[in-house]
Amino acid sequence: MSLWYETRGRGPELVLLHGWGLSSDIWGDLADGLAERYRVTLIDLPGLGRSAPAGDMSLTAVVDALLEVAPDSAHWVGWSLGGQLALSVAQRAPERIQSLSLIAANPCFVAREDWSCAMAPEVFGAFVESLADNEAKTLQRFAALQTRGSATARNELKRLKSVIVSAEPQALASALMLLECDLRSALAGMSCPVQLMLGAEDQLVPAELATQAPALNPRLKVQVLEQSAHLPFVSHAGQVLDMLSALMQQVDGVDAAG
Repeated sequence: MSLWYETRGRGPELVLLHGWGLSSDIWGDLADGLAERYRVTLIDLPGLGRSAPAGDMSLTAVVDALLEVAPDSAHWVGWSLGGQLALSVAQRAPERIQSLSLIAANPCFVAREDWSCAMAPEVFGAFVESLADNEAKTLQRFAALQTRGSATARNELKRLKSVIVSAEPQALASALMLLECDLRSALAGMSCPVQLMLGAEDQLVPAELATQAPALNPRLKVQVLEQSAHLPFVSHAGQVLDMLSALMQQVDGVDAAG
């Protein structure tokens, strides 16, 4: 599996992982802002953006590919599906994670009997079927759903539509199925600094996650951003940048002192 990636900036290492149906271009100004203080590695997930489709899209294979192109040790930031993948990387290779920031990400995206703060299985199943029937229409609906309720919905929708990838249907479907992974044990086992940012109006990752996720890991810091939907790094760019920087500087400051 070959992944496209690029680096920009100088400083402590930082990896950004985007969400489903998009490319790393979605990070936009946030990546530029972070690159003023960090050496940022942007990665396109397999089959999305500039990364070629992969025959093996198992979670194990995707994590292997991410670790192959990522720095030996870095701060990781994952949005939506990217957050789940970052959790899996942390579980596989904890020594390579200095800190983890999850943005609008759920360790268990599809609801289980013991995990209600997630998307209902029947809703997820309907989305999978819709993708198979009409890829373009499904992607457009998905973009609209991500922005619903946000104070900056129009700008976010424009941003999403400019970044939505033109990918092979099978690549999109395979990447979508990664959202079914249950990574609660990965979050529970994390010992490095970890934070979760949620949008109060998010239609995909319920804000109620803020009350359940800390039970998995008491070290987890959670922030719910008002008037934000699924793209808080767009609607609340300055606030998200500050929170990311604060967590990473906490780690980098300890390292420097040591």
